[in-house]
Amino acid sequence: MSSAGRDARFLGAALAAAFLWGATALDAAEEAEADGFLAALDAAVETARAGDRAAASEQLGELIEQFPGEVAVYYNLALTYEFDADGNRYRGDNLNLAATYYQQALALDPGFTPARFNLAVIWHKLGYAVEAEREYRLVMQEGGELGRRAEINLALVLKERGRPREAAVILTTGDEVYDDVGRVRLLALLAEDAGEPGKAIRLWKRALALDDDPTLNALAVRHLQTLRGY
Repeated sequence: MSSAGRDARFLGAALAAAFLWGATALDAAEEAEADGFLAALDAAVETARAGDRAAASEQLGELIEQFPGEVAVYYNLALTYEFDADGNRYRGDNLNLAATYYQQALALDPGFTPARFNLAVIWHKLGYAVEAEREYRLVMQEGGELGRRAEINLALVLKERGRPREAAVILTTGDEVYDDVGRVRLLALLAEDAGEPGKAIRLWKRALALDDDPTLNALAVRHLQTLRGY
């Protein structure tokens, strides 16, 4: 499965219903309208999941005209614009559109963390490091899986901005830091950037012990050879 299919989490009717209304009681007319909305939303999401994101974006655009206050529509529409015509995520000419729709989703519900996380990723891809840092820090405050992913992504932003020590502090908060191979690899790179070869060697060796991926382990070995630690 492509990276596009693996990580694109469209918000379908079942999740949207809980997210939009929860335990709210609806009268008959409201329930009929809600059912119609959710059916149309599900149809658009299934179109997107099938790979026809252009058609899905048209369906979602029509839904926005009918239901301009529904966060799920803006969120799903933003997701469709993250892909290029070949299905590659974070490529193509529509990332600014994706950011716009994520911002509109957040204007409706500032606490919708998935939209904020995705917006941070888009800002990072577009080169807006200050904006990406701001959004990642807000996601980190929410904790959970997205909060942990935001820590790693923010560390990358800080590394790119020449702030390796600050990035390392973010990565070493919490428990089981040195059992997460992704964090360990990034910490090794940060140690190199900070001019700490001994620490980098220890971290690269830890990464080798944690993972058996031949490609990534080859990367670790190359770094160790350069550092004369292997």
